[in-house]
Amino acid sequence: MGTTPGDGEWLELVADLVGRPLTGWPTEQVLPLLAATFGAPAGSFNDRSPSGPIRREAWPAGLFGARYPEVERWDRESAPREHPLLRYYLGSGRRDVVQVCDVPERFAGRRAQDRWRSVCHHLLGDDVVAQIALPVCSGPLTNRALLVGRVDPFSPAEMAMAHRLQRVLIALDRQIAAHARWSARTGEHAVPTASCVGLTPRESAVLDLLAAGGTARAIARRLAVGERTVQKHLQRVYAKLGVPDRLAAVQRAQVLGLLPSPDLRGP
Repeated sequence: MGTTPGDGEWLELVADLVGRPLTGWPTEQVLPLLAATFGAPAGSFNDRSPSGPIRREAWPAGLFGARYPEVERWDRESAPREHPLLRYYLGSGRRDVVQVCDVPERFAGRRAQDRWRSVCHHLLGDDVVAQIALPVCSGPLTNRALLVGRVDPFSPAEMAMAHRLQRVLIALDRQIAAHARWSARTGEHAVPTASCVGLTPRESAVLDLLAAGGTARAIARRLAVGERTVQKHLQRVYAKLGVPDRLAAVQRAQVLGLLPSPDLRGP
């Protein structure tokens, strides 16, 4: 019988992921570890955009089987009214970690909880009725969250673990978004690219936030790392660009085409 993954396994995974030039979520690695951490048989990554389709990646693959079209239709038409977690997030505007049974009654009372159990039994099965959500991004354009489900509610110790993981996953989401923006700017015709200069994905993300006016402290908060870690990243960025300070780094990156010129920056 194996042991439940803990902080060490997550640190190892995230350390590996932040060293890659990711422009999309590595769900094939994150979801199995998340499910194993909480002893859950299934999990999913959900990306909801008000103006576009719901993007969902489920683990294990083929989780919904022949029920997939029905699940998709319910998710699109009824989930905001019938899923206790969505009722909570949409009604409160919050993006904290929460499990189904802890949703306050004013958002999902007894009738709503009973309705959820009925829907879950019909669409998904009783083995995932107790669900927990870890939002990683929220805003006017998108809401992203990771979710796992099992039979039994999550203990206080497991909720504490989920809160710790959320901070790490939020930082990973921000780095993925920053590197996606970076890749879109440089494109296939821009030379040199960040990799040619020798910047790692994390250094590229730090430089991107630096160019947006972020201080070392603000960048540290944004990426959920220590300020000293950001300073070390900045020192390496300066060395690779051959500059002495942040202003010169931004100017050099703009000359190289690694950052947009000031007149091309959005408001």
